[in-house]
Amino acid sequence: MLPSAPVNQAAPVNQAAPVNQAAPRRGRIGGIDLARALAIVGMLAVHVGPTRLSDVSGRIYALPHGRASILFVLVAGVGVSLLAASRTRTVATARWRLAWRSALLLPLGLLLQDLDHRVLVILPTYAALFLLAIVVLRLRDHVLVVLACALTILGPIVYLVGSTAYPEAFARRAAAWSDPVADIALGVFAGPYPLPVWAAPFLFGIWLGRRDLRSAAVRVALVLGGGAAAVLVPAGASLLAEVVGEAASPPAWHALLLATPHSQMPPWLVGSIGSAFLVLGGSLVIADALPRLLAPLVAMGQLALTFYVAHLVILHAWAETLRSGDVANAFRTVLTLTAAAALAAWLWRRAFRRGPLEALLDVPWLLTAGRRKGPGRGP
Repeated sequence: MLPSAPVNQAAPVNQAAPVNQAAPRRGRIGGIDLARALAIVGMLAVHVGPTRLSDVSGRIYALPHGRASILFVLVAGVGVSLLAASRTRTVATARWRLAWRSALLLPLGLLLQDLDHRVLVILPTYAALFLLAIVVLRLRDHVLVVLACALTILGPIVYLVGSTAYPEAFARRAAAWSDPVADIALGVFAGPYPLPVWAAPFLFGIWLGRRDLRSAAVRVALVLGGGAAAVLVPAGASLLAEVVGEAASPPAWHALLLATPHSQMPPWLVGSIGSAFLVLGGSLVIADALPRLLAPLVAMGQLALTFYVAHLVILHAWAETLRSGDVANAFRTVLTLTAAAALAAWLWRRAFRRGPLEALLDVPWLLTAGRRKGPGRGP
């Protein structure tokens, strides 16, 4: 998830009790922040470089295409569980925090979409997903994972039927501030990040956030299981698609076998969720093994919302300078911007607990805490 959160694993409990009665708080898990940073870097790569080249270097460069944004959403789900895991926070408080963040991210995303960066902004979908989290926050683990699995299949079917019956409504257009309210709602539900499809990785993330992410067994399962799904499911679907062939009339059910990025179909969705599991599991391991070396990237992940917004503003101002159809040039741009962002995040975190926009997400509770402390007391 974009904002900061405490790191405790827990299942939902009684409404009046704190959300987590489990393990004691042991500080942030750096691997989650690292995975969040890698998602930002992956989206940056997609936004500044080529994603449709057929040569080897082009295919390697395009690996984040359709995967980085799924990782971003899955880690957001993990963050929801961690947000709700504090011993001092009730379910009601967690829901109010999610509602506040949704209320801020929706207009921010709509305003950003009006900029000239040619990027489909994901923040309005984040806002909708946080509202969904309010509803599912207390679901038991087995119900949550069954719902996530069901949406992995049913979400793409809803999208396919909808885009066949109402192609104009399901066009790849992101909602912007200048749109009517009805178009904004439709853009969130059926736009470039259709809610029925993208709810699946988000719910898997909430379920993962309740696991013990410090456990070696969990990390191994994420890496092995995620890696297998990332490779085998799209490959198997592509082979099956060649056998089945194309349908002659709508709805074109053969489209359910598509594994192309952002097709919204099950093979792409499962493969991308698998790659997100793989990256998260690997990040958890690597961040613990190399904490000092990766500290700047971890700090960048802790300021993910700030840097997501910043990269859109930068693209608005200097898109022609930064974008390139050449893999080597695009890679140098990504590396330079990532290094600058990581260094800036590391320096910022040495002076402040939260990033500029991350602090905005916590404003009501920070003000409340300040009133409880009274005058003359420090943070």
